[in-house]
Amino acid sequence: MRPHPSSIPRPVPPAAQSSSSIPQRPHPVRATAASHFHLAAAPSTAQRPDPSPPPWEALHLVAPFLDAASLAAASCVSTSWHTAFAADDLWARLCAQHFPSALGLLPDTDSDRWCSSSPHRRLFKLFRSASVRCRALPAPRLALVDVSFAVDVVTAGGDSTLSFLVAADKAAHVENSAGLFLFGVDLSGRNGAIGPGEWRVRWTAVRTAARRGEEPAALLMMDAKVPAARVAGAIAFGGRGEAGVSARLPAPGCGGAKLDAEVVVELAGEEKGVGKVRLGVMCECRYVCADEGLRYLQHFLL
Repeated sequence: MRPHPSSIPRPVPPAAQSSSSIPQRPHPVRATAASHFHLAAAPSTAQRPDPSPPPWEALHLVAPFLDAASLAAASCVSTSWHTAFAADDLWARLCAQHFPSALGLLPDTDSDRWCSSSPHRRLFKLFRSASVRCRALPAPRLALVDVSFAVDVVTAGGDSTLSFLVAADKAAHVENSAGLFLFGVDLSGRNGAIGPGEWRVRWTAVRTAARRGEEPAALLMMDAKVPAARVAGAIAFGGRGEAGVSARLPAPGCGGAKLDAEVVVELAGEEKGVGKVRLGVMCECRYVCADEGLRYLQHFLL
């Protein structure tokens, strides 16, 4: 006999079961290092005191062996070091060693001009700054390759003319004139000749090399006359004679020494043809160096 379906017990779903009936899995207990070891804190160390400054005796023993730069640097360390290294006797020794003539400015130590705890230190600073300002002149920004010379020599009647254009770097230096602004142009191959009478000499310096699209510039160095008597003396001189003229150059905008331009025409042979023309710049009857001449030209050509 089969049982009735209603009498068969049905299984209860897991969600309906009580949580108390489900066995709980125990959680493992994790052991930590703190549970087994006791970490003791590091003992605090006391702050070490700063090292004591050197005694005054040590500063006074070292100071006489220092130069001016070391004394000035050491006096900026602290107030006590400034008092030690700014002592007047230290700087008096340096003044007597480097600038002995400066000591004449201190005839009286009580003077109001030098009313200071270290007057020799101020005096050394004054003369040291003057020597630092004494610097060499910079190199000229103009070179010989940038300049050409145009020379015209014309007689009073205009019937005889000598003209030429030469690059400054191509003009040969005169003998024993290395490093000077003195050039010689050999014209013996041109068979040029200038007659007697008064000469008019015109010398023009031209900047031919273009820089940054600039236009060429020119400076009239000389436009002077050679007296007829001087020309006659050069022509009458046997063998070789010369006639020259000098003129004052225009002063540059910044002033400076007074310079003169000189042109000398050398005559040679029985026909007294022109052999060489010398061009130079002088200062008090002495030719200036090439750099000084270029520095003068750059005031007008650059």
